[in-house]
Amino acid sequence: MHVARGLGLVVFAWLIYRVDWTLFNTAFQNVNKSYLYVLPTFTVLMVALRTWRWTLLLKADQIGLSPLRAWSLYATGLFLGSFTPGRMGDMAKAFYLRRTYGLSWSRSIRGTLLDRLFDLGLLLAVGGWAVGQLGLWSLLWPWFVIGVVAGLVFAILLKRFSNPWGSDRLKKHKIWQYIARCRGDVATLVRQAGVGALILTVLAYTVYFAQTVLLAEAVGLGLAPADVVALIAMIGLASFLPISIAGFGTREGLLFWGLSLRGVPDSLELAIAYSGFFLVFCFLLPGLLGGLCWLSNPLPVNGLEEEID
Repeated sequence: MHVARGLGLVVFAWLIYRVDWTLFNTAFQNVNKSYLYVLPTFTVLMVALRTWRWTLLLKADQIGLSPLRAWSLYATGLFLGSFTPGRMGDMAKAFYLRRTYGLSWSRSIRGTLLDRLFDLGLLLAVGGWAVGQLGLWSLLWPWFVIGVVAGLVFAILLKRFSNPWGSDRLKKHKIWQYIARCRGDVATLVRQAGVGALILTVLAYTVYFAQTVLLAEAVGLGLAPADVVALIAMIGLASFLPISIAGFGTREGLLFWGLSLRGVPDSLELAIAYSGFFLVFCFLLPGLLGGLCWLSNPLPVNGLEEEID
């Protein structure tokens, strides 16, 4: 796992090595800074909408949190997820629910799991559109086939882990057993709160994509808004893969590739400049908010195996 995460850093180092710093300085100096002042508002609004979605799912499961406490926990999850593989630190919210309310693991985790699935589902939908928008189907269809096969294997494993024989034989995979147990409850939550959660997901990502388009205007990427959204969606999907730390390498590589695909001059330097601002407003700022919340009431990221019994 640690070796895999180093792949992104290797790519990042290679891209930095290739940067023409004179061109980068020019790109940085040409940034329209008037756009930057409004971007933090988008960050706060996006986190608020996603927090609302999580509390809506918890309320459907008869778990009540005050808006302030829900905001604090959700921001903390964003902070912990920013440096854990596949953003798994975000699941620390479920640890809090279990420890505070004495809930079973299946009940503690299902609202948070469904919250993540709404994000992934929307990104997959936009990512599918992005493939067509960027004209990549001829290049990516083998990966699509691999993804479908992997999804089928995942579904088969979940089904197997949910029966007694599979649970006994594969006891070390306890986290999968808990996910399998809460499948029916997740379906119930979808029926009860799915429409509202979907609307909030669309609103949150509308704010997020608008923020990234404004940032592209500020940096002067020279891309159509649809192309910016397509690239950001692919970056979002790549962030679920445990092949980088804080998205370094995957983010810059995809941006460089997308800009080069559209024939944008000084693609590498613009990609690095855009990535730097993206890191600040879409990563570090929500991470800072979450870090402050975490300091006020730290949540664990280790000890999952010890707590599951």
